[in-house]
Amino acid sequence: MKLLAILPLAIAMTSVSAQVYKCPDATGKLQFQQTPCVGGSGTKLEVRPASGNAPTVPANPSPAIQSGAVNAGEKKSFTDSLAEERMQRERWIRLNDAKLDADHMRTSCEREQRAIQARQATSNNNLAGATRDQAIASEMQAAATTCHNRVIGADRLVDRLQGECDRLRCRAPGT
Repeated sequence: MKLLAILPLAIAMTSVSAQVYKCPDATGKLQFQQTPCVGGSGTKLEVRPASGNAPTVPANPSPAIQSGAVNAGEKKSFTDSLAEERMQRERWIRLNDAKLDADHMRTSCEREQRAIQARQATSNNNLAGATRDQAIASEMQAAATTCHNRVIGADRLVDRLQGECDRLRCRAPGT
């Protein structure tokens, strides 16, 4: 019974050019194998694809065709091209996300500078106001330096990703 369950699997796993032999073993059970039976006691099975028509094989196929390297190479190159396209799209998305982040950082820094500067406009025109203006100016300088460093970091990331996209010829998703 086990052998009958294995027969369809064995037939399905064989290629068009594969040979299958039905051989009895020492106990009389049938076994299926790719090599001729010992003593010639078995029979050779004809294995055909499910369509019933086997593709024609040239009389002297090249070694690449015999080993299946041509089809494997085609599948590999198709798989590689899909992986490459996916990587290009992912880089393109990362590049555009980095550009958006850099723009948001610039906008946020400008907004912060305007808010600090607005506080400076409410200072009194006396010694206390001058001291407050000086403190606000120092705060503006510190905020500007911090923002400048963040924006430079974001711009470097954008430049790096842009270089990768140029090298990989990135494309927008859907193109």
